[in-house]
Amino acid sequence: MKGQKADESKYIQQHLANERTFLAWLRTGLAVVGIGFLAVTLHFNYGSKVSKLTDEISLLMMIFSLATGLAILIMGSFSYFIKRKEINEASFRSSSVVMAVVTIAVSILIFMLGFYFITIL
Repeated sequence: MKGQKADESKYIQQHLANERTFLAWLRTGLAVVGIGFLAVTLHFNYGSKVSKLTDEISLLMMIFSLATGLAILIMGSFSYFIKRKEINEASFRSSSVVMAVVTIAVSILIFMLGFYFITIL
């Protein structure tokens, strides 16, 4: 156990950066969930009589934003522990797949928001 602490103490700056990155993933996941709730709240408070299509789009946005936010939280957690291990082993691999998945999911959410606003006009 003492050897593991000694290994981690050699890479303090990297571990602190990894923790900051994890917290950024958490904030991103919560923001995505917040976007979905905001869209649905605005719809049902101000535009609930527009059409059945907009009701379905807003509910789909909420479900999609919840799923995307949860996926971001889970991926951020896995990424944290993988990076922690890689830091201690003095190896590194970039997270290009995670970045691509999150970019696509958030882009879909933004597209849905845009489509929603086009349909209510």
